[in-house]
Amino acid sequence: MKNYIIRISVIIVILLGTAVALNWDYVVLRVQFAFNKDDASSESSQELTEPNKLRIPSLNIEAPIQFITETNETEFQKALAHGVVHYPNTALAGQPGNMYVFGHSSDLPWSKGEYKTVFALLPQIKSDAEIFVSDDKGKEYKYKVLSTKVVAPTDLSVLDQQENKRKLLSVQTSYPVGTALKRFVVIAELVE
Repeated sequence: MKNYIIRISVIIVILLGTAVALNWDYVVLRVQFAFNKDDASSESSQELTEPNKLRIPSLNIEAPIQFITETNETEFQKALAHGVVHYPNTALAGQPGNMYVFGHSSDLPWSKGEYKTVFALLPQIKSDAEIFVSDDKGKEYKYKVLSTKVVAPTDLSVLDQQENKRKLLSVQTSYPVGTALKRFVVIAELVE
């Protein structure tokens, strides 16, 4: 019986070690987030900033926005290796409609790219958090989080442009972290 317990314990340790190793980037992000909550600056500079960039200061997230014209998985994955992706035919920064941006929460360890866990902390976002998005000229727009929701991967209602009556930003990632079972979506509105 003692040998059986030892074997089970060793198997559990190996499985936990493997899970941590496969999600190492996420583990590091969570630890950094836990210890650096007060370091983020939420102020938008009144000057021009780097064009086509998304920032969420409360989560220490910053990434370039990639623009694509096709809506297929191959194009999505190519663009995700270089940042977060603007969904084609949705609003642009500061414009009426719903700007829709998505990025990885996790990806396979051997996948290429520096942004494999860019949105790993997105489910930690708080209501009223600020999200900054710059346009192609570097003008930065401030959005404030209204709500969050979890939807099925097939739910396309999140792309709704609201008849261009509001200026919204939707930020999406796969959920729960480490899976692609659902989508976590943050809805924010432009602060004018």
